[in-house]
Amino acid sequence: MSLSLKPLRLYRPIYYFGRQYSDEDKTRYQILEAGQKPKLVHGKPYAEWRKPWIQRDGEFRSKLSVFVERNPSPDILHFMSQLPNLTTKTIKNWWLDMKELQDIENQRYLPKRVATLGSNLAAAHFFTFRNCAVRLKDSEEWISGDATTLNLPDRYVNGYFIEAVDCTNFFHGGIRYEGLQNLSNLSFLRWLSLRDNKFVDVWGLDRVAGQNGDSLEFLDISGCNICVGCIFALAKMRALKYVILTDPGDNLNLQAAISILEHERPDLLVKAI
Repeated sequence: MSLSLKPLRLYRPIYYFGRQYSDEDKTRYQILEAGQKPKLVHGKPYAEWRKPWIQRDGEFRSKLSVFVERNPSPDILHFMSQLPNLTTKTIKNWWLDMKELQDIENQRYLPKRVATLGSNLAAAHFFTFRNCAVRLKDSEEWISGDATTLNLPDRYVNGYFIEAVDCTNFFHGGIRYEGLQNLSNLSFLRWLSLRDNKFVDVWGLDRVAGQNGDSLEFLDISGCNICVGCIFALAKMRALKYVILTDPGDNLNLQAAISILEHERPDLLVKAI
């Protein structure tokens, strides 16, 4: 036992001596007085041209340098650059951008909500609280109304299987790409209306095709932002039997895409309004 402890006794004074001069034992005042240590790369001083401009020798520092000391925000720098030319139109555009970002954040898929409620009940909360209506499997009644009066469970309850979702009256201009993710894992979804949702485009329909293409039988996308790519997304929905879309008018490319879809899917009924 004495032989095994002997090396430790020899190195213990060296350990205490090194620990005495470490930065952990120094006060905050001593660390600030010592200043920032020079940064070394492979034993050589860090090149001056690689440093942020605010840390280079000879550069002017002001109170505004707090915004660029660490991880400068592009939004703050852009706003500061617009100060000399600030107009009412600029403020209005900024406000519209902030409202759009807020709307996107409010529609995001929340894993914690799904973990608490389950996919179907979480979707029921999401859509009914945004002026939409849902219908459950083996039921003829639509669930809708004011968010404060709806009596939906706040914990997982077995038996809530959504079969239909009506997003016609989705608030703030309609559902977005981020909001469509809340339709995921709805295995019994057969009926979906995205009518007059101007933000639904080829990206949104492609997401619906990937999430619900194996179960969705009815889809209303009239009034949406339809293009040729949207028709290709419809072709991916193998269970789809009936689709309603806006009349393509004089758009020859869209007409041709719809004709090809009808030829490839004779069991699919396409109605243009």
